[in-house]
Amino acid sequence: MKRLFFLFCFVFHAVLFFSETVKAENVNPSWDSKNYENMISIETNRKYEGMKHSFSKGYEPSIKKNTMFLVVPFVTRQKTDSDRIIVGISFEREENSPFYYKNYQKKVKKSEDGVYLYQCQIKLKEDRVNGQYPLHLSVQAQTEGTMIRQNFTIYVEITDGKDRPEEKADLPAFVDSDTEEMVGETEPMEETVSMGQGSVSGEEISHQPRVIIAANSLQGTDLSAGSSMPWSVSVKNCSSSQSLENIKITLMSENKDIILEKNSWYFARMSAGTTVELSQNLTVGKKAAAEPAPLQFQFEYEDKKGNAYTSTETINLSVSQVPQAELVNVSFPESIYESDTDFLTFQIQNTGLAVLYNVRVRLEGKGLFPEKELFLGTVEAGTSADGEIKVFAGTLNMDNQGNIIEEDSKKYGETLGTVIFSYEDEQGEITEQSQEVHTSIKKPQIMELKVEKEAPKTNQWWITIIILIFIVMILIILWLYLRINYYKKKADRNQHV
Repeated sequence: MKRLFFLFCFVFHAVLFFSETVKAENVNPSWDSKNYENMISIETNRKYEGMKHSFSKGYEPSIKKNTMFLVVPFVTRQKTDSDRIIVGISFEREENSPFYYKNYQKKVKKSEDGVYLYQCQIKLKEDRVNGQYPLHLSVQAQTEGTMIRQNFTIYVEITDGKDRPEEKADLPAFVDSDTEEMVGETEPMEETVSMGQGSVSGEEISHQPRVIIAANSLQGTDLSAGSSMPWSVSVKNCSSSQSLENIKITLMSENKDIILEKNSWYFARMSAGTTVELSQNLTVGKKAAAEPAPLQFQFEYEDKKGNAYTSTETINLSVSQVPQAELVNVSFPESIYESDTDFLTFQIQNTGLAVLYNVRVRLEGKGLFPEKELFLGTVEAGTSADGEIKVFAGTLNMDNQGNIIEEDSKKYGETLGTVIFSYEDEQGEITEQSQEVHTSIKKPQIMELKVEKEAPKTNQWWITIIILIFIVMILIILWLYLRINYYKKKADRNQHV
């Protein structure tokens, strides 16, 4: 009878164990602020590249030689920042674990069909032992200013390795569906299985102690690019009864613009429920992109029996770029006549690495009435934008609405205009700059049109006749002179003959 009862218990837990291996469960979803249930989930109905079956039909990762190919499709109920999520894997450090423990964290981009397809290759040990092993997947997503974090567990089966030792092959360990801990191994003939708790009487159960990031001094703080500030993180041993021994904490970041003074710590012991502080100065590079910067903490520790464990925690620091912009090449005439219209011209230069939003320019000044406030919209980093505002000139005794304040007050003369340049950063904070322009409003000139009378034109033909007569007379005189000289010379020749 005892053997029959034990056999029944064994079959019950074997069926429970098998059902857990063909699906991925959402385990204790948790995130940093609000608790939205099932915000992230695994797409179970469709098969994707690298999958022989969907999760609903019993998906199992494929294994070739010493590499396991894992494909997990995630979906979210809300839009994520940059359409990306962060997925990582942690392993249970059990004696016969077939995995090489490495960092498999990746940023996964949303595909066209709305799925975040996480794919990775996990290196397996050559002397791996057959059996089913858990993979703990942690998923993080930033949605509308809220960091969502959920955990999933997937069980993989190793069939191409060595068989387990005979003394442990009689009854495999089973999984408690509430705690997802390996809760017991025993010999079938000598122990009694407790079906309600999933434990084995007569044998002490050792649960893995957990560590978490309990506090982050920079949580919710925007880190300005080019700045340096003190940073402290509190790490807590969540166990109420077990101490941690031989603890090593490693801090890793893929962001080259996050400069750390220290990236590893060692503690000989952490008592149950206690906390340790990890402090250092953190520097953000001047050219750091304005986006969340994930940092991963990897914990390696042992319990009081010497069992080794590893786990990871990821936090996101928010990096922001300080906008840097200038209003340059401001130009307006030195003087303008009342009732005339002229142009204020200028250029906006974005000299920083942040985008300028809602860029506006306006003019204020006594006697100066701009047509409108100029809206330039968004100015990208490293670019410039030209603009001009049409300005109408009134008089100095007018208010902002163009109404005359005092009839007898000064109407013309020097006036000061202020050009105001404003923009917003990513957080909506408004920054303003201003420049002064000097001009003079003059009284309009009344131009008289004077038409000069033309002197009447007279007919001067008689002058031409006089000139012609004078020329003829000169020619006659010359001809007579030449004739007289000729006859005189001829008479002289005759006398000598």
